[in-house]
Amino acid sequence: MVIAEVSPLLDTSPDLLELRHRRLGSALPQLVAVARERGALVHPELVLAQLARRERIGSTSLGRGLAVTGAWSLCVRAPRVVVGISSRGLEWDAEDEAPVHVVACVFTPGASPEALHLRRVEGVVAALRLQRTRQRLLERRDPALLEQWLRDLPR
Repeated sequence: MVIAEVSPLLDTSPDLLELRHRRLGSALPQLVAVARERGALVHPELVLAQLARRERIGSTSLGRGLAVTGAWSLCVRAPRVVVGISSRGLEWDAEDEAPVHVVACVFTPGASPEALHLRRVEGVVAALRLQRTRQRLLERRDPALLEQWLRDLPR
């Protein structure tokens, strides 16, 4: 799995990290760790617990290999979007039972309106909803391409 991290902060250069995990329970900590390393989170363990609780309520997989999750929390210092890519696919408890190949995690500060967080999640879904878009991302693993697709997200 590769993670591309896109941020609306001053430093918008994405990082690429190779991950080898196949399960949701291993992928979420990796996504949170990237956001923490970039200074977007305080108390990452609470954010991770929030994401895990959200998955227990219902899967955030949208089907066809895409999952979009997120945290709107006071533990989030700065808005951040972290995108993970897995060629082999992740076991994500998807309704269509297909493995997830692209995971986006949207982090929004709790001081921001909830509506802003929902618009950001909606923007990520819109940017990644097309299968051919996700396929290009899987084939090219190009952070600049991902950054281009997500550049219009609400801050």
